[in-house]
Amino acid sequence: MPIKPPIITEMDLIRGRQIVRSLTPLKRLSCDDAQIVARAIAECFAEGSKQGFDIAKDNLAYPWCPKEAAAKGMPPIPELKEVLRFLSGDHGRPNQE
Repeated sequence: MPIKPPIITEMDLIRGRQIVRSLTPLKRLSCDDAQIVARAIAECFAEGSKQGFDIAKDNLAYPWCPKEAAAKGMPPIPELKEVLRFLSGDHGRPNQE
């Protein structure tokens, strides 16, 4: 089974770049090397976010399947399909209305 890399958001990259800029020894890196380090840091943030999401998903009372929620008489969450699509690795963004 192939390993699926975590989804790295722009915010993860921004935070990674901030860390690279704030650490004095890393200021001597070339732009390309600094970007590699920032991306590695961003991957750590993304992996942590994914693990946190997985833990939360396993402990939530609300089912992740809309049909299961309807069968239990729970109110529908209209954005649920879009959020699940995004979190499953689809690089599209949920509607920002």
